Amino acid sequence: MKKYFYKSVAALIAVATLSSCLKDDRLVLDPEKGTNVIEFVNPAQINHVGSTTALYVMSYPVSSTLQVIPLEVSYSGPADGAPEDIVVNLAVGGQAIIDQYNNEQGESYTLMPTSWYSLGATSVTIPKGQKRASFNVSINTSLFDLTKPYVVPLTISSVSSGTISTNFSKILINFGAKNAVDGLYNYKTSATTSLVANANFNNVPLVTAGPNTVRTNLLDTYSNIITYNIDFTTNKATVVSVVSSIGTPITDPVSNWNPATKVLYVKWTAGARQFEETYTYTGVR
Repeated sequence: MKKYFYKSVAALIAVATLSSCLKDDRLVLDPEKGTNVIEFVNPAQINHVGSTTALYVMSYPVSSTLQVIPLEVSYSGPADGAPEDIVVNLAVGGQAIIDQYNNEQGESYTLMPTSWYSLGATSVTIPKGQKRASFNVSINTSLFDLTKPYVVPLTISSVSSGTISTNFSKILINFGAKNAVDGLYNYKTSATTSLVANANFNNVPLVTAGPNTVRTNLLDTYSNIITYNIDFTTNKATVVSVVSSIGTPITDPVSNWNPATKVLYVKWTAGARQFEETYTYTGVR
């Protein structure tokens, strides 16, 4: 009898723990309880849950046309709307916020140059009876250095009335740029491929590493990174880097990128090993 009692207690603890981990499905960061607070609305999934400052990764195609990204602040909590007009003052934070995040998460983000983006407003008003107000950030992805991770730290510096959120009055946004190959792919290897033959994997990411390069994990199996270069004039593909222990990569001239079908085909050797890979685009990353 005693063992059934212990099992019941364990089950109740598990349910309670699970419930405490569930996230508010309205994308407002603080749960609706107690006093309303003024905070940023979650613009995407938090990159690392539990970090002191939330960071979001938001990537856009490389283009000389400005990308205008709408963001929001919220009067979050049990009240249906703001009791009066609330002016929310916004500011761009400094490197110190980024350093704290880097130290916590083992990352290497740095402050994005101000010439690459602009804040559309330094203050917004949440109208009386409403819960949200929006503002824009514009970015010029054609200026981005695609080899380094940059972030924009945004802060709620002050409000005309009400309480500023303790946890979510500061956010970090990693605005990234994507070249034409960046995305999620179905990944296949041939029967003659060394190490992982006849692979057939879905949702394999090819991540922008430069204007003409993408990278991913070797064979979508190993932690080692492999990098491909695409000549967008000839559509020829080349393996430009891979783990040195398997040898220097030599790319077969048949390797290519097909922009019409969005298929990357790469045939290459490294030492005694042979590789034949086909990436077929399935969607945005």
